[in-house]
Amino acid sequence: MANQRWNWGLSALLWFTTGAWAEPYVSPEGRFSAELSPATTCSTSASESPVGSIVTTVYLDRQPGRFLTVSFTDLPKLALLAGRDRIFDEARDGMLEQCAGKQTSWQRSDSQTRRLLYLVAGSPQYRGETLFRLEKYRLYVIDVRSEVNLKPSMDSSFLQSFRIMSLPAAAAPTPKDP
Repeated sequence: MANQRWNWGLSALLWFTTGAWAEPYVSPEGRFSAELSPATTCSTSASESPVGSIVTTVYLDRQPGRFLTVSFTDLPKLALLAGRDRIFDEARDGMLEQCAGKQTSWQRSDSQTRRLLYLVAGSPQYRGETLFRLEKYRLYVIDVRSEVNLKPSMDSSFLQSFRIMSLPAAAAPTPKDP
């Protein structure tokens, strides 16, 4: 009996140190928090579009059998003239193209949020779920891609952990006019 308790305690400790973090990850600029590991990497890219420059920052956490991503794109003001639906549709199409995924569901949660479910063929096969959230001129993309044999509850936990944190008004960047 004591040996079983010790094994259970060891299992719980191993799970806690490999699968759960005491504190949520807070982005260095303080704009969001999420359940990402300390091994999360960050990259930034910029491109020009007909409506102005577009800067995207991607936070990627690679875990065994899973990829957790939080990214945000700062859009030029003119991009919003095309309408929210077009921004969401183009973001969805880009996501599916990037991962060679096949859409299984596309839902509108509210005027600022869309939810995409998709599958990625291959060996192993992956399932994905992405939340797209448009806050003023910033599009957040919260994505989890997991091997289909992993528990979906872990995916939901990551998506639900995402929080947008507000900056003081003086620290918030002002979008540039083209």
